[in-house]
Amino acid sequence: MNEVLVSEKLVVRVPCAVIEYNGKVLAGQRSAALSFPLKWEFPGGKAEKNESDEDALYREIKEELDVDIEIIQKLPVTSKDQGWREIILVPFICRLKTLQITLTEHEQILWLGPEELSSLDWTEADLNVIENYYEYLSVKK
Repeated sequence: MNEVLVSEKLVVRVPCAVIEYNGKVLAGQRSAALSFPLKWEFPGGKAEKNESDEDALYREIKEELDVDIEIIQKLPVTSKDQGWREIILVPFICRLKTLQITLTEHEQILWLGPEELSSLDWTEADLNVIENYYEYLSVKK
């Protein structure tokens, strides 16, 4: 009998923030040095072991943008299978508690009206978040 060692797929849970302010939504452009260079995303990052999605999001937004947020509502979880790993995006509608943003990881940020979001070159996983955000907005009206 032949035995084959199969490595487990890496599953990465990534809470992210759809930050609303004055009718606009914050989009962050990934650094050229990161995976998916210069693609657009909703800010956030990997949850650490034994860290809740919410705690991870508060920490990541503080690290990436140096602001505090308030979580308003969770959107549906989406995932993107990349073969060797699966990225699970856990999006939350958020609002800023502090307004002075300092970028530490992104090339730039933009504030866009919801109808403008599709004009950017987003990561594939974030495209699903946009669809769910549009659904959220249609129900909210």
